[in-house]
Amino acid sequence: MNIKRAIISVYDKTNLEDLASFLYRNGVEIICTEGTNKYLQEKGIPTVKMADYIGFPEILGGRVKSIDPKLAGGILAKSNDKKHEEDMINYNIKRIDMVVGNFPTFEEIAKKTKNEETLLENIDIGGYSLLRAAAKNYKDVVALADPKDYQTVIDNLEDCGDVPLQLRRKLALKVFFSTSKYDASIHKIFSELFAAEKFDHEFFEILGNLRYGSNPMQEAILMKFLEKDTFINYLENLTFHKKPTLRMLKDIKLLFHLASLTNNEFLGFAKKGIFVFGYCAPTQEEKKQFIRIIKELKGGIVYSDDPNIIFELKDSKHDGMMTSYNLEQKEEIISFKPMVFKVNKKVLKQEEEYIVDSDLVVKQNFQEISLDLSPSEQLGFEVAKIHKSDTAVYVKNNLICSGNQSCLNREIALNALENTLEKFEVLPKEGTIIFDSPINSEKITDIILNWQVEKVIVPPTLPGYEKYLNDLEEKGVTLLVTQGRYHRY
Repeated sequence: MNIKRAIISVYDKTNLEDLASFLYRNGVEIICTEGTNKYLQEKGIPTVKMADYIGFPEILGGRVKSIDPKLAGGILAKSNDKKHEEDMINYNIKRIDMVVGNFPTFEEIAKKTKNEETLLENIDIGGYSLLRAAAKNYKDVVALADPKDYQTVIDNLEDCGDVPLQLRRKLALKVFFSTSKYDASIHKIFSELFAAEKFDHEFFEILGNLRYGSNPMQEAILMKFLEKDTFINYLENLTFHKKPTLRMLKDIKLLFHLASLTNNEFLGFAKKGIFVFGYCAPTQEEKKQFIRIIKELKGGIVYSDDPNIIFELKDSKHDGMMTSYNLEQKEEIISFKPMVFKVNKKVLKQEEEYIVDSDLVVKQNFQEISLDLSPSEQLGFEVAKIHKSDTAVYVKNNLICSGNQSCLNREIALNALENTLEKFEVLPKEGTIIFDSPINSEKITDIILNWQVEKVIVPPTLPGYEKYLNDLEEKGVTLLVTQGRYHRY
C-alpha cells in the first residue's frame, strides 16, 4: 500500500475508527493531535502524538501545535522533484501521504458565544493549513475533509493499494471548498459583530441539469442552498429518465408546501406557479369531479395521495404528478406520460427568502402569520400568502379555488376565480373569500355581497378604505382582519 504515514486531527469523529483501524492494520504510522490521539488510543489504535513527532510541544495555550516544517514539508514535498528530496534528507523530513482533518463550523461556535476573544481563539490555523497543503499536493498526498469519503478511500486502497488520481483531485476540491466556506463564515460573523462593511456569503450545491429554464431554449442548472432544508431533499423523481423544467419545479414547490401543512387528504392542481384549485379531505364524488376537470386540462402539476387517481391520470396531458403514497409498480410508472414524483411530506420553516431576477437579488425576512381557521381555510390562506397580488381565494366546504391577477386589480382576480368555479359547476355562493391585499373599491364589496359570501379574510386596511370593511360588516359578513400584511407584490 502506498500510504505509509498519515496525520489525523478531527472534530467530527464519524467513521474515524474504521479508517484509523484500517490504516493501522496496514502498517501506516498515524500522527495525531491531543484530542484525536486520546480518542484513538481509547479505541485500542496506537498513534504518535504530534508533539512527539515534531519534537516540540504545543505552545501558546494550543495556538501553535501543528505549524512546523516537519509536517508542512512532509506534506508539500513533490515526489518527482530532486531538490525536494535533497531538502527532506538534509532536514530529516519524512514524507506524509495522507491528511485527515475536519473542524467545527464557525457558525456552531458563534451560536454558543458572541464574545470576541472566545471567537478569535476558536479560529483554526494549523489544521486547515495542513489540509490545504495536502490538497495543493494532491498528486502525492490524500486530503480527506469529509467522513463520508473514508469508506471510498478504504475501498480503493484495498483494491489497488492506492487512491486514484481522479479521486485525489475530487477530495482536494472538497477541501478547498470547505476551507473557503470556513473563511467566509468567519468574515460574516465578525462583520456582524463589528458592524463593519458586510458581504453576504452564500454557498450552493449543484443538483443537476433541468430540461430547460424559463423557456425551452434555455439551459438550466438546478441548485440549492448548501446544508439548508428544501423541498428537493424530500422529493424523488420516479420517472428518472425525464428531467423537470423550472416551471414544473415552481408548481411542485407550491403543492409540496400545501400538502405538508395538512393531515387531511389533499388534492391539488397548480400551473405556471399558481395554485388553481384543489380539495382538503375530498369525498368520492369530489374526487370524480377533480379527475374530470384535470382530464380537460393540459400542463401543470397534480397532487394526490390516492393511487387510483394517479393511475387514472397516467395518460393525461399535464406535466407531472406528486404523491406521498408508496407506489410499488415502478416499471409501470416509468411508462406514464406525466412525470411522477414521490414526496416525503415535511413542513419546512423559513426565516428568510430570496427574490432573484436577472442581476437583482433581494433577501427579505419571511412573514409568518397564524390564524384559527378550518383545515380548508388554512390551506386557502396559505395560497393567498404564496401568490403575488392580486389574489382572491374561495373556500367552500372542501373546495379551494384561486383567482390571480398580478397586473391590474382584484376585480379581475375575482373574474378569474369565477371562471375557475364554473368548471366545478359551483356558484360562488356563501363560503369564505381570502384576499392577499386590502379591499379598496365598492366593486369588490358589491361582488362579495352579490355572492352572499359568509366570511372574508383580509389584511389590515389602508387609510381611507375603512368604509368598505364597515359596509361588509353592516351587511352581516364575518370579517377576519389579520394583524400583519402578507401581501407579495
